[in-house]
Amino acid sequence: MAFDISALSPFVNEQQFPLLTKALAGGRTAELMRKQVGVKGPSTVNIMDVDVNMAQAGATCSFDADGDVTFTQRTIDAKHVKINMEFCPKKLENYYLSTQLAPGAIQDSMPFEEVFSNYLVEKIQDEIEKIIWQGDGSGTSGTNLDMFDGILQNAASFTDCNTAAYNGSTLSSPLTVADMVEAIQRVYALSPSAAVAQNDFKIFVGLDKFRLAAAGLLDGSGLTSTGGQLANYASDFDPFRLVYPGTNIEVIGVNGLTGLNGVYGASLNNLVLGLDLDTDTSDAGLEVWYSKDNRSIRVACEFIMGTQVAFPDQVGKVAV
Repeated sequence: MAFDISALSPFVNEQQFPLLTKALAGGRTAELMRKQVGVKGPSTVNIMDVDVNMAQAGATCSFDADGDVTFTQRTIDAKHVKINMEFCPKKLENYYLSTQLAPGAIQDSMPFEEVFSNYLVEKIQDEIEKIIWQGDGSGTSGTNLDMFDGILQNAASFTDCNTAAYNGSTLSSPLTVADMVEAIQRVYALSPSAAVAQNDFKIFVGLDKFRLAAAGLLDGSGLTSTGGQLANYASDFDPFRLVYPGTNIEVIGVNGLTGLNGVYGASLNNLVLGLDLDTDTSDAGLEVWYSKDNRSIRVACEFIMGTQVAFPDQVGKVAV
């Protein structure tokens, strides 16, 4: 006698929880930028400049007025963005996820709502990070990058640091391990001095280029000698932040630039993020509820956001 299992299928244990989610690079640029809150739509960044005109007439009692105060504006073309989703938990009843459903015929909650909500907020932040840099509010790509204008929409007016004035040559695409140290050095050396002198001046690169730069520092690429190049490394142990050797300038890896052959240097105060509420960058106003009218779980979040660079010519770039 023996077991007859010919009519059975091999067992696969599908009851392994919690659900796993794909790793995300996340967003960090929004928290670094200068925030302009209370934005409901297109809003201006108001700028003032003052002339200082000196005259060699101090030995006289005359008063010769000379000098103007000039007011200009740059517009944050903020857009109202929304995300709507709808789910019917009953669709899970014939699958392994049915064990996570609440008892009863009426399913008025999502079985993995906490995991879902947390991961959705992370994904929204991940997408916002990319839009903040690469967005094109007039774009027709059909992707999230069409939501609002990003920082790089002003790139044509940035100060070009990839010029022969640096060492008689220029860098070309793609930026490799051998190039990244020099690319960062170019932005540091050739960005406008007034910008570099600011305490909040940072150099931004993609996460991929940050790793290449770190590898280049370790093997001495672009430096006069190998070894010990991270001797003045200063960090809070963030894997994508370091103080560039020989300077007090922090190099930051951001996912919004990942995949691009670019290095950008700017004062954080020069990068403006317009939004209605300061919390829009953290929870995106996420709501999850059961709709009795539609007998389904609905998800919604809305936020108003846009970017602007107050002084584009004070941003240094190496973009190839």
